Amino acid sequence: MNLYSVDLIIQKCRKLFLEKLKDYGLSWKFFHNYSIIDQIFIKVIRIKNIRSKGYQKIKEEKITDTYIDIVNYLIIILIKLDVYFTSNFHEISHNDVILIYNKKFEKIKNYTNNTDKTLKFFSINNVLEHISYLKKNKEKILFKELEKFCFEILVEIIFLLKQNFLKK
Repeated sequence: MNLYSVDLIIQKCRKLFLEKLKDYGLSWKFFHNYSIIDQIFIKVIRIKNIRSKGYQKIKEEKITDTYIDIVNYLIIILIKLDVYFTSNFHEISHNDVILIYNKKFEKIKNYTNNTDKTLKFFSINNVLEHISYLKKNKEKILFKELEKFCFEILVEIIFLLKQNFLKK
């Protein structure tokens, strides 16, 4: 995966994340992780429907924005998993969140730059399968496993987002 492309994606995701952080604050910290996964599921279904139709009726809502929303929702879950067990979870600041957000993307950049994994097999259907698995097994999945799944889905979504940018 081209570093410039990942940097461009990160820049777009961070911009939207910061705008929403400014507008909504840290309201997401009160949601259960699986409520956020439900939001991701809705977004993935939206992308799948647009792709199968070959067009979208609501032109103001670009498919790229939907991918970016998914990336940011996944990062939010990873942030929550990082700070959930700390005593100051409810006192976490915007600056703390931004710092963790940036660290998560650094890890993703390093992973995408150093992996020899074949990325051509990624698809929105794979993402849907992963999200469906998480939804069906939420009572059985431990935090570390949820973190692993979210990271894997995040890498796949970033790759799909990169493909979407290249189509423009």
